[in-house]
Amino acid sequence: MPGMYSPVCSSMGPRPPRVNISFLLCWLSTIFYLGYMLAELPMSFALQRFPLGRFLSITCCLWGVLVMCLGACNNFTQLAVVRFLLGALESAITPGFLMMIASWYKRSEMTSRSLWWMSMNTVFSSFFGLVIYALAKHAQDSGGLAAWRVINLFLGACTVSHGLILFVLLGTPGEVRWLSAEQKHAAKDRIALNGNGDGGQREWNWNQVKECIVDPQIWIFFCFNILATIPSGSLATFGPLVYVSFGFTNLESTLYALPNSAMALVWFLLVALTIQKFPSVRFPLMTFSVLPPFIGLLCIGLLPDSTDKWVKWGLYNMTSTFTIPTFLAWTLIPLNIAGRTKKTVISGSTFISYCAGQMIGTQVFRASDAPRYVKGLTAISVIFGIQIIVTIAWKTYYSLENARRDREQITAGISDVENDEINKEAGATDKTDLENRSFRYIC
Repeated sequence: MPGMYSPVCSSMGPRPPRVNISFLLCWLSTIFYLGYMLAELPMSFALQRFPLGRFLSITCCLWGVLVMCLGACNNFTQLAVVRFLLGALESAITPGFLMMIASWYKRSEMTSRSLWWMSMNTVFSSFFGLVIYALAKHAQDSGGLAAWRVINLFLGACTVSHGLILFVLLGTPGEVRWLSAEQKHAAKDRIALNGNGDGGQREWNWNQVKECIVDPQIWIFFCFNILATIPSGSLATFGPLVYVSFGFTNLESTLYALPNSAMALVWFLLVALTIQKFPSVRFPLMTFSVLPPFIGLLCIGLLPDSTDKWVKWGLYNMTSTFTIPTFLAWTLIPLNIAGRTKKTVISGSTFISYCAGQMIGTQVFRASDAPRYVKGLTAISVIFGIQIIVTIAWKTYYSLENARRDREQITAGISDVENDEINKEAGATDKTDLENRSFRYIC
């Protein structure tokens, strides 16, 4: 389904002749994120103007149809066009579901709920990885359609089915049909103290757009996402080739990548449970999650060629935690940004930087560096180190801003109860986090 798997021609089975697999993976991934980046702001605008649940469910269905079309492509041009359109449609998924979370849950609940559905990336990779492996092996042994075509047809059909279910069930409290009028009111009242609104439809506010430019948060989100997604673009696209460089076959690469996904799932769930109980450990966990991949990739880059492939496999599995900081950063958009238009703009710019990082990441691994890819692996390790520094600076900014607002509250003689009421009213009237001095950042 969208946001969980971005199919490219698999490394298994027949593929178009005289096409270098590194070239194919690199440019089809770049084209996908180009479509994602160009469509991000228009999609974000559409998410604000149309019913959220209906828009997301229709997008899921269309995405599934395109995945099936991908399985029918016969040349690079066709693959490139479909990949571009897939990226354009996927640009609505993560921002939309983050808005959906903000429409139903309190701020204390948002992170864990967001991580639950984001962890489906790893559930999908683990469970469906076995299904995909079985489909690919069957196609390889029995002939007929190429494995990558069968995989895309299967995934596309699953996504369309999922989109149809969402069309019936998904929506904000005000949109869904399975709540009574009284229940809808209770659901909206439950999140009123968040002070940052919900995912409902609002008129576009240009003053909030201007505020985004002077708010340090937009630049922090932008820089952090580029740093966090360069490794993602590299490892997600070239992970199978890295396994092959260790000495595994193409089919073995699919199978032996599953433990990495399983470890990522365990880490996702542990982080979600920990933050639910100890909210203040969010940024320390973001920092800690980068350390294992930093060490693992640095070691792989420094190891001699003669090192046993299973040692390299074990070190590479240390990268299983590297996606957590990105997802935790995304959860801060509904948590720490108030104002519907401001959320849209910062969300859009965040995912534009996400695409930029992904596209840069696809260029990190070069065919000339094969088979060890030492330069690419070392470069990613250095980027992880810089990411740690930015994370610490981000935490410091929020802490200083909260302390400043606490002093303003004390000086003005406003009680905590009065502060909560001001915050509640600000959320209902669509004030931003800079306008509402009673707002406090989660850090």
